[in-house]
Amino acid sequence: MDQFLCAEKSRQSGVDIIGSASEHQTYIAIECPPPWESYDLDSKGIPDNLRALGKEVYDNYDRYQTRFLLIHNDQLKQDNCTRVLVFRKPTSFATAYEKQEFHLKDIQAVAPLVQQIKMGEPGDANPVVEVPSRDIFVCTHGSRDRCCSRFGAPIYYKARKLLTELGFEHTRIWQASHIGGHRMAPTAIDFPSARYYGYLDADSLRSVLTHSGDIQCMATIYRGWGLLPKAAQVLEKQLLLTHGWDWLNYEVTARVLSHNDEESFNQVELACKLPEDELQTYRADVVADESGTVQLKGSCTSEKFSNITPYRIHNLERNRLLC
Repeated sequence: MDQFLCAEKSRQSGVDIIGSASEHQTYIAIECPPPWESYDLDSKGIPDNLRALGKEVYDNYDRYQTRFLLIHNDQLKQDNCTRVLVFRKPTSFATAYEKQEFHLKDIQAVAPLVQQIKMGEPGDANPVVEVPSRDIFVCTHGSRDRCCSRFGAPIYYKARKLLTELGFEHTRIWQASHIGGHRMAPTAIDFPSARYYGYLDADSLRSVLTHSGDIQCMATIYRGWGLLPKAAQVLEKQLLLTHGWDWLNYEVTARVLSHNDEESFNQVELACKLPEDELQTYRADVVADESGTVQLKGSCTSEKFSNITPYRIHNLERNRLLC
């Protein structure tokens, strides 16, 4: 019997995947080669000090709001060097997370670095001054879900080849551990913008890398922008499809003004800075479309189905001001 593949069933359902991007205050990506255990920080290459620190951070997520990821690219690996990429969420208008990169002598030094960054403890690690401007993480974490390796690994290798063909010298592609959303495999995060993608194929991958082609491809592959609350991600997608690729260059901030207990109704406000010092604000109701609900399994091994309900935009208003 063929193995059940959650991503195939999800893709066939046609349900919109917008609003599925995670919103973390900080991402810490650690260079560590696979194989990775289902819970990545239990992997063989992770030292005890980092594993214990990861447990503390996750057990106190409301305090630290931090997500760890493991990344690897055998073409980029350097001897006696463990890269750590840190992405921090800005507090106001922005196009991306704030990025720092550290080069450590080995993975044992990662835990002290994290304590320095997240807990304010003394340390002597300093960020590298010149680093590539863009890092794309493709989830290939097959021990977490078979779809991530089945669909993620081929896209990862296609992306490496495509970068070479395009001559992109300031972009790196990484295999990554679990980023969420198995049923949307192959999935990826484009850092430092922290835009999430799913259902990637060769054509949509090229568009994501080059910010060109038919913007409507984003209608099916765009999971949302990790800078924004989930309800605001729905509105932001509509604005992206309206404005085109230039939208990716605009500084944005957003907030949820009100919502009901079930969050089936949300009033969202999004502001963006356009060229020539123009400030544009959008306000809309983001409402669950119960008629579009489908039942899907969130992973290949899940025994339960979950209701997946898309959201729709209502009562969109726009205002323009000068900054």
